[in-house]
Amino acid sequence: MGILDKKTRFIDLVVTQEGKRQIAAGKLRAEFASLSDCNAFYDKAHKDDVSQRLYFEVMERPENSIILEKDDSGKLLNFNFSPTGSIVGNNIFLKNTSTAQKLSLHAVTGSQFEIGQNSVLDTSLRHFKQNYFIGTIDRLKNNNFELTQKEITYTINNVQPFGRSPYSETINVNNAEPFFLDPKLTHLPNFKFLPPKNTDGSNYGTYTDIRSTSKESWDDIKDRLGRELFNDTDVFLDSEDNNIKNNLVTRGNRKSRKIIIDGQLPVITPPRKESKEIKFIKTSADNNLIIQMFEDAPGATMNKLDIVDAGIFTDTEDKNKRYQKRVFYVGKTFFDDFNTPTFVNIFTIIMD
Repeated sequence: MGILDKKTRFIDLVVTQEGKRQIAAGKLRAEFASLSDCNAFYDKAHKDDVSQRLYFEVMERPENSIILEKDDSGKLLNFNFSPTGSIVGNNIFLKNTSTAQKLSLHAVTGSQFEIGQNSVLDTSLRHFKQNYFIGTIDRLKNNNFELTQKEITYTINNVQPFGRSPYSETINVNNAEPFFLDPKLTHLPNFKFLPPKNTDGSNYGTYTDIRSTSKESWDDIKDRLGRELFNDTDVFLDSEDNNIKNNLVTRGNRKSRKIIIDGQLPVITPPRKESKEIKFIKTSADNNLIIQMFEDAPGATMNKLDIVDAGIFTDTEDKNKRYQKRVFYVGKTFFDDFNTPTFVNIFTIIMD
């Protein structure tokens, strides 16, 4: 946004390339607004009146793109993360150092791919900072951000997380539930059952709702993940830091339990699903989070996982008295032989 005429205060607006793409796809939704002072200066020695300044016309800036976007096929949209680096079709392109005369980009592999991948992830944070968004500083200094764990690792073998064998969890995508039959997605407005109606409101005909008619409940989620994962009680630390009351001892990874049957040797029963917990020791009062998850896929491709907001669930049995749970499903979208999309859940994120 820029002021072109200092007398009439005419405001110039521009739709970014990402905005134009969303308009063309019919997906543009203006939900949030922010103000920036990235083009302002606060030099005490500068004495001219701000009303005498004439700003240049607003233009597209690389910092306008913060989050990596995907198309409906699951591929990342073109993203220039540096003057010499771009993402095209999930491939990372960097400058070819062997050609000094002109700019030549090539798809990178190996160690160069890892360097490019880290640059892409760093770009989102750098672009966010370079927008210089205007905000309010918390007087209680609660704008710090600290996690109990910065890195978590999952165990994958022939038993975990499959239970018996990975072959028992194999399914052909043609036999998997597509979007419109997936009980994890039926609550979304995109998948409502909308049989045609006459202008007077009467039924146009008799139609059968073949999709799943019930939303996945909290009990369903607990059964699928394993109820033993929700039985622990948080332990509070004595701390002088009152940034956040939930300054907690992180619970250790859930271990396998030993069950003795009729005096026999203990039988090791691993938890149904392995879980990890991340505590927000220090965080802002608003708890605004941006989460992106990427797959460390084999080969030189960078794949961004899909996140489905399953909504808020109520757990009346929560021992920590945090009864509301916000659930997100993280996974990948595949297309079957009929080009029908199917969502395959990999991770379940629970915010409480």
